[in-house]
Amino acid sequence: MKRLSSLCLSLSLSMALWAPFAAHATPANCDDCSDLPSLYRELLEQEFLLALFQSWAAQGYPLATPKSAQDAAVARLNAAMAGNLYGVLAPPSPGGGTAPGTAAPSFGTVTETSDCALVEYRRDRPADKELTAHPVTPAEVRKKLCKPKADFTLAHEGTHKASCEAAWKAKDDKSLKTVKWYIDNDSQAYQAGIKVLREAIASLAAKCKWSGSANEFRRDKTKTVPTPEEIKSLAQNTKQKVSALNRATKK
Repeated sequence: MKRLSSLCLSLSLSMALWAPFAAHATPANCDDCSDLPSLYRELLEQEFLLALFQSWAAQGYPLATPKSAQDAAVARLNAAMAGNLYGVLAPPSPGGGTAPGTAAPSFGTVTETSDCALVEYRRDRPADKELTAHPVTPAEVRKKLCKPKADFTLAHEGTHKASCEAAWKAKDDKSLKTVKWYIDNDSQAYQAGIKVLREAIASLAAKCKWSGSANEFRRDKTKTVPTPEEIKSLAQNTKQKVSALNRATKK
């Protein structure tokens, strides 16, 4: 986990297993039925963090600094990932059992300067214990992540950037260093990313022959998605099987 130095960062805490974000090869499309569990695990992580930040706001912002909130969020998510956060969608381990992985920030927004730059966190060398921040463009994010993951990451960071720029324009940049801004703005950012991710999951699930829901949208205006149990079943429908089924029904 990156130990912040002089930078004041609003972290996306786009938390997922570190491995997918560490790979810089051209990403898969994440458009196969077998990709549904991975996307749903992302959703579970994002919704866990949203609920955590909202609970802190409801408690009156009980943490002293953005840094302490960041560290607490990482610890809480790590514990949840090692527990039963994923339920029936727990990722398999190469050695058997499940592999919860470790939470780490992947991207963030620098709030210390008025350009509110987007950065990526990575280890410069395999032996490095800490992550360092490097400037990155939205186009580069899209080269590193498949479309659904890039879309929700950029929606999250776009929320930070807009709020950061607005604060600087209003000459209220001091607020960017407060725990209240950090918690409130991350709550908004998680909501933006979750909306995008739920839409992607619902769309792919429909292509994988999900029968749908009685209600297309939830009360918070985000798309209804299959249950984890349904996701596990739908993941067995490869694109090839779905295409074959569609052809058969047209005959």
